[in-house]
Amino acid sequence: MSKVKAYGILLYKIEKNSIKILLCKSVKSLDRWGCLKGVILKSENAKECAKREFKEECGINVQTYLFEKYFSQENEEKDIGIWIVNAKKIENIDSYFTKDKLQENYLSWENSKVKFFDIDDLPKIKHKQVHLIAKIKDFLKNMNQSH
Repeated sequence: MSKVKAYGILLYKIEKNSIKILLCKSVKSLDRWGCLKGVILKSENAKECAKREFKEECGINVQTYLFEKYFSQENEEKDIGIWIVNAKKIENIDSYFTKDKLQENYLSWENSKVKFFDIDDLPKIKHKQVHLIAKIKDFLKNMNQSH
């Protein structure tokens, strides 16, 4: 039997003295956060899955041409792939948020919270995404230092 594959998007934003990433806490999770993502359908490719799942989970439509670097984490039962996207490139992005938290009317039934976190002050991350988030965090820090 083949492994389940899930794809999604991680928005980031670079502000004056910080880099923030968008994470979600599912209704099933007590205290662990992760990327907005979901399982691929037979009829779609990985990028289409990431775009669809992200829109379903937070109401934000992200065009695939905005997808930047791809990161993944292989796990025993589910492999996860995430594209990072600069939030500033998404039209009207600020209208979805109040103080870095996704407004309730955009929240899907799957998530209890969706919000931006400073990468130096992240919450507990889901086990299946710990290495993935660590790689993204390192990449964003290095990218920001070179600018």
